[in-house]
Amino acid sequence: MIKKILKCDFLIRCSIIVFAFFPIIPNKIKGLPVILLFLVAAVSAKKQFNWKWLLINSSLFLVYAFSFIYTENYKIGVTKLETGLSILIIPIIFYGFLGNYRIKQLLKSTFYKFFIFSTFIYSMVSYYFIVTDSKTVFYNNWYTNKFRTIITEVPLIGQHPIYASIFLSISIIFFIELVKLKYFKVIHQNIYSFFVIINTSLLFILASKGVIISLFITCFIYVLRTVKKHKVTLILVMIAGLVLFTFNRRLKEAFRFDNYVEINENFSTSIRVGIYKCAIQVIKEEFFLGYGVGDAQHALNLCYANKSNVLLKNRFNSHNQYIDVTIKTGILGLSIFICFLFMNFKKAIKYKNDIVISVLIFYCISLLTENLLVRQSGVILFFFLLSFLNHSRKTKLKVYDNSKLKTLQDT
Repeated sequence: MIKKILKCDFLIRCSIIVFAFFPIIPNKIKGLPVILLFLVAAVSAKKQFNWKWLLINSSLFLVYAFSFIYTENYKIGVTKLETGLSILIIPIIFYGFLGNYRIKQLLKSTFYKFFIFSTFIYSMVSYYFIVTDSKTVFYNNWYTNKFRTIITEVPLIGQHPIYASIFLSISIIFFIELVKLKYFKVIHQNIYSFFVIINTSLLFILASKGVIISLFITCFIYVLRTVKKHKVTLILVMIAGLVLFTFNRRLKEAFRFDNYVEINENFSTSIRVGIYKCAIQVIKEEFFLGYGVGDAQHALNLCYANKSNVLLKNRFNSHNQYIDVTIKTGILGLSIFICFLFMNFKKAIKYKNDIVISVLIFYCISLLTENLLVRQSGVILFFFLLSFLNHSRKTKLKVYDNSKLKTLQDT
């Protein structure tokens, strides 16, 4: 009996750790960790469904599924639901199959370390292609960073700069948590510090404004809440880093007020302003239920056609997750989405789960400037981290008379 429980526990832990390598898992098989953990948990775990949290954490998918009833473009709707299927599957894993499974701090800390390491590998591969690239050039009317194009075209693991920046930022948040928990020996801390320095340098090179600002705000709040020693020093370092970043063209463009008057295709901030104006107009027309999961982009494109050829040509999404949810499912869906975030915040605060609070703050700010939950690279990582890090057992594990098994459960 003990051997069987040990084997099941080992398989579950290994399947969870696979997610730590998410940044370097090839894009075509990004969903593989979800499938693996689903199968292992379904076979190995003693199932006890926590229906409350299963419904809360899968509520966004349920709202999308409901909107499919009144969407007109069923083909796109099906594609969107397939992409977002992890929103349903991951909560089923953690609040169904693993509803009674104890996730120990040691497993979380091991996950943090592997995630930092895998992100470091991603950074090194990216740097290799940046250094060796000789084809990507600047065009006269192209004011962006060519590194962002290179990073997208890396074979197998190439990512949109936003999602790459998310990976890098999460690795930094995990490192701070590990330092706070004192899970490092001195030599190991130096090694992981090097990993994080490399990750941070790539983050600044990619220069994703919204993600970097979100990370700074998150780290600032985290330091204020949790760090007892050297608090002032850490805050000054973060402020200095943010000031240094203001010399970057991509951040400075946010302070060009002419970008808010008319659309300039050379500046992403200007383009976003045009997108948001159309998004607000579109939302007003279908305020309560939205357009359905399959028709959101079509509704935006119709507005773009009357506003700007630049927006229509590129068929930009809403670049704001809250707006995206509202266009698809109306104010009703947005209310459910915000309730989902609030309930997870409330749970994290109740259990003093600092890492979940930090991850949620980071994502909630990042979602203001990007649709992070429309691709597998974004949706899988977010819902896995939230379910894994904020997981708690519904009831206590059954205590057997065997003293050895009781000892095993207490470790």
